Amino acid sequence: MQVMYLDAHVHLRDFNQRHKETVKHGLEVAYDTGVDAVLDMPNTDPPLLHTAIIQDRLKLAQEAKVPGVFYGMYVGLTAEVPQIEEAIEICHKFPQVVGMKLYAGHSVGNIGVTSAFDQRLVYETLTREGYLGILVIHAEKEQELLPLLWNPEKAITHCHARPEKAEIKSIQDQLQLIQETGFKGKVHIAHISSPTSVDLVVRAQKQGVDISCGVSPHHLIYDWNQMNAEQGLLWKMNPPLREPATRKTLLQYLKEGKIDWIETDHAPHTLEEKLSAPYSSGIPGLAWWPLFEEYLRQHDFSDRQIEQITFSNIAQRWGLDIQRRKRNTKDHRADYPFDPYQKLAQQLGWPT
Repeated sequence: MQVMYLDAHVHLRDFNQRHKETVKHGLEVAYDTGVDAVLDMPNTDPPLLHTAIIQDRLKLAQEAKVPGVFYGMYVGLTAEVPQIEEAIEICHKFPQVVGMKLYAGHSVGNIGVTSAFDQRLVYETLTREGYLGILVIHAEKEQELLPLLWNPEKAITHCHARPEKAEIKSIQDQLQLIQETGFKGKVHIAHISSPTSVDLVVRAQKQGVDISCGVSPHHLIYDWNQMNAEQGLLWKMNPPLREPATRKTLLQYLKEGKIDWIETDHAPHTLEEKLSAPYSSGIPGLAWWPLFEEYLRQHDFSDRQIEQITFSNIAQRWGLDIQRRKRNTKDHRADYPFDPYQKLAQQLGWPT
């Protein structure tokens, strides 16, 4: 069975970050890797917040001329009511804009909506305007982060500075706001990294909340001990790698269907940006989809399960009519400054 993929979480950079990746290159990598659709995040430089910049982004995708890959994106949200209203209009106007992204905690970029007052304003505005579409959440509660623990000379301190509690508390906040404001849209918790967080999502689903969650491969494959490896800063990401027991539970939750799909959170940076200030968070993942599929097979996921968590669950929930295309693949792992999954490839007997 040849599986095609849909990646619901990528950062294709471009604009003022062309040195990291362009939309054209990202789409070419997707095509050659067997990815039929990518959904791009809004924390670009400048961020995807307004109509004009959305149009500029769509123009880049059109000019890339990679017709075999659907390019979709999310529009970012701020705590300004006119911008939220414009974001709703953007979702209605542009079919390629598949939903909105709320950064409930700051990550790469500076479009976090971090206060309880501002997050409530977002939900109230979306509800008042009758928005029923997709709202993707980066769930890390700013007030639970411990930045004083971060020491770049000890990479693992990043994991302690952004603890699981920050994600759990943020998801609890979102669920409370959904209930209190009566928001009826589709909520998705991106790159979930805590089993307790998954338990919260599953409980909310049983209570009638329209909510899903996705997990990134790095949270299944690695734990925070990877940060003690040589150049451990390369595996710095938000949310960070967790303790060893966590990744095993997340993998089991994915197999049980408690987690809806995998999403790479593809986020390329230069080596200099990773290993020295600003010590950027994020790793590339788009070129490694076939390796992730083999990883799932090695852990006894059935063909049906793999198809669902790499394609159809996403397409159905997002309402995307994506044509799956079989084609010859090409390895693009060497396109990126480092290979974050080299150890996994060696374990699986793949060329590196």
